[in-house]
Amino acid sequence: MPIHTQDYRHWEGTLKPRNHTQWWVIAKAELKLLAQRKIVRLIVAIPPVIYVLVHAILIYMFNYLEGGPFPFDAIDSGFFQKFLFRISPFPSVFLVALVVIFGGAGLIANDLKHNALSLYLSKPISWVDYLIGKFIVIGTLLLSMTLIPGLLLFLEHVLLTDTPFLKENYWLPLSMIAYSIVVVTVTSLLMLVFSSLTKNSRYATIGFCGVWFGLPVLHLILKEVFSSSTVALISIWANYDRLGTGLFGMDSSYNIPWSWALLLLAALTAACILVLRHRIRAVEIVK
Repeated sequence: MPIHTQDYRHWEGTLKPRNHTQWWVIAKAELKLLAQRKIVRLIVAIPPVIYVLVHAILIYMFNYLEGGPFPFDAIDSGFFQKFLFRISPFPSVFLVALVVIFGGAGLIANDLKHNALSLYLSKPISWVDYLIGKFIVIGTLLLSMTLIPGLLLFLEHVLLTDTPFLKENYWLPLSMIAYSIVVVTVTSLLMLVFSSLTKNSRYATIGFCGVWFGLPVLHLILKEVFSSSTVALISIWANYDRLGTGLFGMDSSYNIPWSWALLLLAALTAACILVLRHRIRAVEIVK
């Protein structure tokens, strides 16, 4: 029988649904690359570990050494808020900067430098998958030094106080989770923005440090000039701190509602996503 007279056979297979975890491939590869760099392992791991151990020892000493010299009067909601993001006297803002810079400055910049971004986007990977993969890298590092040890410290204090603290502060873990998500999201996206604006990770570091450390300095200058705490809105540190005092039910030295800080951080997050979308899709369109 001639071939052209044979009946057409319908395909009986099943289409493989689109995999929505393409971002994990990118995140896993980047985390492996960071783990292979000795300098990154030392700087990203050792200072946060020391920071966490110091707080764990302080909690233990506070519960078993009465009347000892402590930099705080009580272990309350403020203690855990300051652990997650502390400006003084044991500033975690510098540890956050170290982790973000060494872990994220080259995430997009190196891809642009080696033309790897166009290679990523030539695969069945969207700009959203690419962005989530890069974000997960910094987010994982930051959560490992903020939320995860923070919850463990909370558990340590609950076990040492024998449930009274838990009954009075059962809501604290939820505040810690919400606060950590905001700090990690905004900080990670801010680093990714500067990484996407250049092909040199050093320039990305300079840009991030200019905003991270420069705006708080500008805030202090304007505060002295105008004698108003409203100028705190220009400082990322101040916005984090004001939001934290609101979430943890503490008094604030800033004369601004914590909802303003949340609104400003939400606007900054949206702006970062728009910039990243433009920078990544520019390569996607050119290819």
